[in-house]
Amino acid sequence: MTRIYTVDQLLDVLDQVVGASGRGDRAHASAADYWTGLLTTPGHPLTSPLPDEPLVDWNERGLLGELSGARVLDVGCGGGRNTRWFAEQGATVEAVDLAGELLDKLRPSMPATVTLTALDVLRDALPAGPFDVVYDSGCFHHIAPHRRITYLQRILPLVRPGGRFAIVTFAAERMDTPSDLDVVMTGDTYGGMTFSVDDLRTIFGALTPVELRAVNPDRPDTFAPDFLNAGLFRSVDPSGL
Repeated sequence: MTRIYTVDQLLDVLDQVVGASGRGDRAHASAADYWTGLLTTPGHPLTSPLPDEPLVDWNERGLLGELSGARVLDVGCGGGRNTRWFAEQGATVEAVDLAGELLDKLRPSMPATVTLTALDVLRDALPAGPFDVVYDSGCFHHIAPHRRITYLQRILPLVRPGGRFAIVTFAAERMDTPSDLDVVMTGDTYGGMTFSVDDLRTIFGALTPVELRAVNPDRPDTFAPDFLNAGLFRSVDPSGL
């Protein structure tokens, strides 16, 4: 028996608790088949080809910065709908997801400026930064509470100074989920956790908030379920630019 005496050991033990639950760890490479199956289920909302409503809105308002020629990291890209949208705006996109089999199917139809990579964002080597925009639509809310620390340590440094980090998550104002304590004790992530606008402001407090709000379900030609929150942040630029 090995006694716990480092933070990494503690995180590993909590990983085992989550992995042993009925749903398993949906942010781990072992969940690749689950995500491939879900993202290819006919009629499932996540098979939509439409970009997220906040992306379209923020771009129209100039809040994402210049996307033409920008480097973008799409975290948990799924079926690639936002990846494709970024590429259509002129960005070079590194898109990552657990569902390697799905990415293999998507790759031939993606623009030449897109690179799709199957990986575990918490444990595998990530594409080299810095990026002008790092975008997460639906990855963060599937990460067990104890691994948010790992996510913040690995993902946020990839945003260039003055660049943007943007995220879409389940909204605590419109959905019920258990407490972080319940998840850590049982290992059950309940199909995803929810975050209020204030939660996002606090968790990503190392960044400067640009806009935090509910997704607008009334915008046509976008992916806009009414149970999502969105946050846009700017990385601190030491030069003041």
